[in-house]
Amino acid sequence: MRKARVSGLILLAVLVSGWASGCAAAKEPTPTPEVQAGLTPVVSVTGELVPALWATLSHPTGGIVAQVLVEPGDPVAAGMVLVRLDTRELETAQQVAQREVDAQQALLSQLLEGASDQVIARADREHAQQVAQAQVALNVRQQQLEQAVAQDVEGDVAAAQARLRRLELQLAEARVQDLQPSVTAAQIELERAKIALDDAQNEYNKALDRPWEDQSIRDTWAKQLKQAQLNYRLTQSHLDSALSAQRAHNISLDALGAQRDEAGILLQQAIDARDAYTATLSIAGAEIEAAQLQLDHLQTWENPYRDKASEQQVAQAQARLEQAELSLALAERRLQDAEIRAPLEGTVGAVYVRAGELVSLGQPLLTLGDLSTLRVETTDLDEIDVARVSTGQEATVTFDALPDKVFAGQVTRIFPMASSGTGGIHYTAVIELAEIAPELRWGMTAFADIQVE
Repeated sequence: MRKARVSGLILLAVLVSGWASGCAAAKEPTPTPEVQAGLTPVVSVTGELVPALWATLSHPTGGIVAQVLVEPGDPVAAGMVLVRLDTRELETAQQVAQREVDAQQALLSQLLEGASDQVIARADREHAQQVAQAQVALNVRQQQLEQAVAQDVEGDVAAAQARLRRLELQLAEARVQDLQPSVTAAQIELERAKIALDDAQNEYNKALDRPWEDQSIRDTWAKQLKQAQLNYRLTQSHLDSALSAQRAHNISLDALGAQRDEAGILLQQAIDARDAYTATLSIAGAEIEAAQLQLDHLQTWENPYRDKASEQQVAQAQARLEQAELSLALAERRLQDAEIRAPLEGTVGAVYVRAGELVSLGQPLLTLGDLSTLRVETTDLDEIDVARVSTGQEATVTFDALPDKVFAGQVTRIFPMASSGTGGIHYTAVIELAEIAPELRWGMTAFADIQVE
């Protein structure tokens, strides 16, 4: 929308000239309008007011937020703690890592100084326990394999297939049965009985209107009327029975269909279990092989504390100690990282989390920026106008929030790479403001006229 402001003064001059020419058309030929000298071509763009220095902070691993120490708008100093995560698990990990360092240090000292009889005996006991545990683990995995082999997965599939076929056959047979003819016949029978009843009623009514006739005639028609009424009720019951049978048949069809669908699901489950059976056996076999190798390795072990440590053993112990020290340093670093600190001095723009929330790796926690470095970054500078813009060009900037103020600025940077959006390709140009009014806020929409000549 701000693009319409490009060369506004030139457009105004042309319109005024055109109006004047129209008024004088009857008197003399219209002269070609000329652009007044001294007008400066401009490129009008829209932008956003953002800090040059800002950051959205996250955590490298994630965790539960214990404290949020700032709110939007709070000023912060570089290094200030902004958010704390729950450190209970991290503290436990640090303690475990510290114990491992102590243990490896003790082992290295023992290798260098030589082991005592108590140390040798303790190592023998620990090794015996490891051998027993490895034997138990091997036995458990062998039993699991035997149980898996005993499973009749093919039988389960065959049974599920047979049940599905049986239900499909029953459903097909039930669908062949058509009870509609019985219903139709009962309906016709009822119509006939209704006609007979109406005829008997009419004849009986006529007999009543002829009192001079013999009473026996009226009695005869009364009996026929009674018989017609009984026949009508009987045919009505026949129709009700036929409709009930039809409804029961439809319910039976629905039930068989549901059973057929359930049987299909059970068959697919049996097939899936059969397909997974081979993988289960393979995994179980691999676990048995690994457990056997572990047991064989333990059974060939010799107590290293009985002999004087070799240079290789000392080197290995030193390497294990270094590894434990690295793990301890990592645990301490993670404990330190539980406190998210400000990387720069500035103001908190937004806070995205609350105490008690679980945050994941890389999830934004808060955004802060240095509001003293606010600048305009364009958002709709297209590929045609960017060719006319260069660093060092002057610009005038306005904001909807401050309609009475005009800010001077200068293009200080043009991003070399384009961005694509709903409006097409555009480039970002940075306009530094000569002054930053206290009323300006991060994220305000800016309108800039860049003097391109």
